[in-house]
Amino acid sequence: MKNFLCLIVFTFWLSSITILYFKGKSEVENKLVQSLVINERGIGQLLDIAIAYNTSIAGQMESNLNSVGSNKYRHPLVSELKDFPEIEAYGLDGSEKINNQPYKANLTGIGSLHDVELKTIDEISAALSLNLSTPLTSENHDFTWSYYTSKSGFVLLAPSVSLNDFHLSEYYYGNPFWSIATPDYNPEKETVISDLYVDAGGQGLMISISTPVYNHQTFKGVVSLDVGVHYLKGVLSSRNVSLTEHLFLVSKEGRIAANTNETSLGNSLIDTKLSVFKHYSLFKYADKYYIKSKLVNNKFYIIYELTLMEINYLIVKKTYNQALIVSLFTMIFWLLVHLFNSLAYNKKLAQYDSLSKLYNRRTLEQLSSDEIKLSFTEKTALSVLMIDIDNFKHLNDKYGHHVGDIGIKHVATIMSQSVRKVDIVGRYGGEEFVVVLPKTNLEQALVIAEKIRNAIAQSTFSDNHRVTVSIGLTQCYNSTNTTTFNDLCQQADLALYKAKDEGRNRSVCYDLVDEKYNKRSN
Repeated sequence: MKNFLCLIVFTFWLSSITILYFKGKSEVENKLVQSLVINERGIGQLLDIAIAYNTSIAGQMESNLNSVGSNKYRHPLVSELKDFPEIEAYGLDGSEKINNQPYKANLTGIGSLHDVELKTIDEISAALSLNLSTPLTSENHDFTWSYYTSKSGFVLLAPSVSLNDFHLSEYYYGNPFWSIATPDYNPEKETVISDLYVDAGGQGLMISISTPVYNHQTFKGVVSLDVGVHYLKGVLSSRNVSLTEHLFLVSKEGRIAANTNETSLGNSLIDTKLSVFKHYSLFKYADKYYIKSKLVNNKFYIIYELTLMEINYLIVKKTYNQALIVSLFTMIFWLLVHLFNSLAYNKKLAQYDSLSKLYNRRTLEQLSSDEIKLSFTEKTALSVLMIDIDNFKHLNDKYGHHVGDIGIKHVATIMSQSVRKVDIVGRYGGEEFVVVLPKTNLEQALVIAEKIRNAIAQSTFSDNHRVTVSIGLTQCYNSTNTTTFNDLCQQADLALYKAKDEGRNRSVCYDLVDEKYNKRSN
């Protein structure tokens, strides 16, 4: 029983902890999803604003191209273009002003100004009228470069930078900011986002948002806005609620565009298409776990990368208080179970004889007294057997008290097996036993007594030792409720004396006892 209760307590604790674990895992997953949604929104807003700026500037450029072609307007700075033969380029040196204010962009072209065609000069004039600095002066966003790159071999770049630090060359037309927007790669004429690449202007790794510019269906150039990795990292960090060191901005092909550690940039985070994994749900790949956002602007995913230990740490942190309460409750419950077992065990010790495992004399008297009262109330018969082991002293003296104790246990076992569940069996004292038989008259009791006596006489114990028993029987004779348990035991005891005197190993009823034995009660 104790082991069973222990199993129940342990099962309750384990089940509770398991439920808490999976509940905590779900809550942690929801928390990570909330964080991803915030970052997804931040990156999405950044890209949306960049796309909006690009679209606006591209629209300005197309409008300027139309204006230049119709009224022959030339921007004032066109007249200040000059050659820089030492770098095989032409353009502006960055010291120019408009309305006594510094011009915040500079222009460089490939080759000599003398070789530039008139239509290119018109395009340069249209580009110089652009306000490229607008996205760069925003209070809420920090873009690295804003620029227009022409198919005709010049670039207008803001903010202004020294020609020694940057000037356009054929090499730069191989960079992603240009190639992704050309008609060959972008026939839909959409604003597109590049993969991570190294900035030609020395600003490190970045991505470019590029919008193609057309004039009368003719591809003219590309308006681009660059976002550096440091700013992408800032957007991720500022909007992340936890685990910032595990946050990645990843292209839909799985390449890392930005992460808060600035490690492994450009490398593949997961060597497979991320689209195969469900968004906003933890998935395992190799030996790590990931959770990804929806695809942002059809280009990027926000991804957390965690180990199993880190996930379990978050779950434990989330469920610690609840797990502690459950554990304390289980401990209290276990202590109560232990106390209950102790009380039950002590109660059993108080009720049972330690040797025979039968009721002790006190319990025997209590239970029997209740049955006697009930028999009078219901006017039913009740019989009592007084059983004594024959020659028990001789057994102890000859073979030792150890064998005598085994004999008592043996007799007690047979008695218990020979009676009904409703019968009361107890050790009266020494080698004497009492059996109380509710709703049983003397004739029926005699049958049970003989069954017990014969079973004991025919059985052996401890190296084929045998014992016999003598049995005295009585029943409630009077019609009042004045007869007590002690009265019946005294009557049965008188019958027992006669059984002993008549040779032992027999059953004798009290109503057959003559006056000689009755005098023993006086």
